[in-house]
Amino acid sequence: MKTYIMLMLALVLTISFISCGEKKDSPKVGDLTPLATGFVESLVKEDFANAVKNFDKTMKGVMPEAKLQEAWQGLLSQSGSFKKQTGVRQTQEQGFNIVFVTCEFEKATLNIKVVFNDTNEISGLWFVP
Repeated sequence: MKTYIMLMLALVLTISFISCGEKKDSPKVGDLTPLATGFVESLVKEDFANAVKNFDKTMKGVMPEAKLQEAWQGLLSQSGSFKKQTGVRQTQEQGFNIVFVTCEFEKATLNIKVVFNDTNEISGLWFVP
């Protein structure tokens, strides 16, 4: 009987620890890295219509689909062909969430700085060394 109670207690504790643990595959609250890496993937696929979908009103005005395409093609002409994403990190500055997507190109490694506003829309974009 004692053994049965100990086994049940061990089972209950194990289930409790498993259910309380954080799942590593699911994004954390406020984690914008999937949105930023998805945006970069749209650029790589040259799906500029999809890339601008998450732009805020200001970005849609200053960088419509055609200008984004021009900027991306200019980047490729300077840095060479895109090879792969090599890293990602998120930070916060002046009330904005910023995701740096590090990308390897044929001639250079660059960070694509994607700035998000408080409604998770893209409100800024830079290509930085």
